[in-house]
Amino acid sequence: MDGKTIYVRSEQEQKICFVLSSLGVNFRYEEPYEYQLADEMYSQYRPDFSIYFEHKGITKRIYLEHFGVDEHNLVPAWFAKDRNMSYEEANKQYNDGITWKKAAHEKFGTQLIVTSSADFHYYDIKDKLKKMLEDAGVPIKEKTEEELYDLILPEGSKREKAFIRLIVTFVSLVKSSCRSVDTILRQAYAAGDERSIVIIKDIFIPVYECYKEELGKRHQIDFTDAILQATEICRISHPLEYNYIIVDEFQDISVDRYNFLKVLREGNPPAKLYCVGDDWQSIYRFSGSDMALFNQFSEYFGPTEINKIETTYRFGEPLVSLSSRFIQRNTAQVRKDIHPFCSEMKTDLEFYPYDRMDYCQTIGQLVSSIPSDKSIFLLGRYSFDDYYLSFMFQGIKEGNRFFYLICGRKIEFLTVHKSKGLEADYVILLQCNKDTYGFPSLVSDDKVINYVLTKGDQYPFGEERRLFYVAITRAKYKTFVLYDRRFPSVFVDEFLRPERISEESYAKHPNANKRWTKQADQFLLQLHDEGKSLKYIAAKMGRSQTSIVMRLNKLKQ
Repeated sequence: MDGKTIYVRSEQEQKICFVLSSLGVNFRYEEPYEYQLADEMYSQYRPDFSIYFEHKGITKRIYLEHFGVDEHNLVPAWFAKDRNMSYEEANKQYNDGITWKKAAHEKFGTQLIVTSSADFHYYDIKDKLKKMLEDAGVPIKEKTEEELYDLILPEGSKREKAFIRLIVTFVSLVKSSCRSVDTILRQAYAAGDERSIVIIKDIFIPVYECYKEELGKRHQIDFTDAILQATEICRISHPLEYNYIIVDEFQDISVDRYNFLKVLREGNPPAKLYCVGDDWQSIYRFSGSDMALFNQFSEYFGPTEINKIETTYRFGEPLVSLSSRFIQRNTAQVRKDIHPFCSEMKTDLEFYPYDRMDYCQTIGQLVSSIPSDKSIFLLGRYSFDDYYLSFMFQGIKEGNRFFYLICGRKIEFLTVHKSKGLEADYVILLQCNKDTYGFPSLVSDDKVINYVLTKGDQYPFGEERRLFYVAITRAKYKTFVLYDRRFPSVFVDEFLRPERISEESYAKHPNANKRWTKQADQFLLQLHDEGKSLKYIAAKMGRSQTSIVMRLNKLKQ
């Protein structure tokens, strides 16, 4: 009812949230009970769901508790294990809590409705909840599928864009991997991965089928179709034989293109193959690129001679050394000793902090400091990284290119992916923060995509590291890396505060920058009082172990 995302404690509570939302019911999660009940034995009572509705002009509040017990009022076996006690003790403790909660409602005359884990096994939980709510006088205003979609994924929001990108990525990868959707679905079944099964069956496959149908209606093919159909034509008819085949940007090779190259080479003798590529700039795994085809070239194409290009003509020191050291921390990358063509060439790398309220002014100041005859790129990890700029600066679209008028200068905004192969005199890299949509991104590899992705290297943020390398090496004279001084990304820390970097630094903490709420504090204290380990609490709450320790110390002062 407050338009906020709710973080619940169980999958069943998550489903209850969805049902209440779909029925148009206003509710809050774990809001303190209207009567003060805290004493030496219990903290203040927070019912699972507080439901609000209007009745004859008066706002009424009733309560919904969800109890994790079966039809015999028995808790799951893991309750005992989690609490490090016997099953009998765990069962008694949980049922004592149920009795206490029911007694509180009886004492104060507040209305309570109850669901249990058993209800999920024996009923359709939506039908059951709907009847219970109607019996309690709660008005039902069921939302349409379109309204629910807008509620969960508001049009134009980051969440909707990320969701659409996820589907597009899946469809592209299915085709470029030359595998069928049925094969991928069987993999998910074999892994017992229910979440991925639902996503593949109920979202990806219907969209994929609609996409193919729409292409058919329009008599169109996409780029991957062109590769696949060309491969088949060459396999069947062998229209031409080649002596030499030269391939550029070979680090982006995918399975479909590999198969195309194989049939193009067929001949007596087979065509000689010369491939040019830079594994340091391999940033298209999510378009199907397979690093194994690059790094294990001779295994796929036979006896090979390797020539390293170690001279760069785009930028100079100290950026050459700084960027090379950064990318080669990942030992999976090919070792190279890069040096500039001209020893006098100078390219600087500056990390520039900003305060959130002064973000646009900071960019304006940077632009003003750059000579007016020099070109500038604004680069973002995501296409929406320019969002805040749009409030202060005028945007201009020219074909497929987008510019901002900043301090009287027309400056192009690009995603880092689109900037690959391009250069400017100066580069301003935006939003290098530790955040879900920061740099490195924490949302780049949803688990379900692993079923269609090629095997990546195991180094933390391997692909994001290569992308960051591409971003900082687009400038001829200087790259500015902008970061929120409160939340610098792990990549920023690597350059400025390497002593802070540990294995924990690379862990994904989706809630890292979210403020601590009373609800989150309560949950933290509960987990801590239950004796859960720091590692467990950090994973459960989506925060770093350091953040958990600091918050606990603050709460116990």
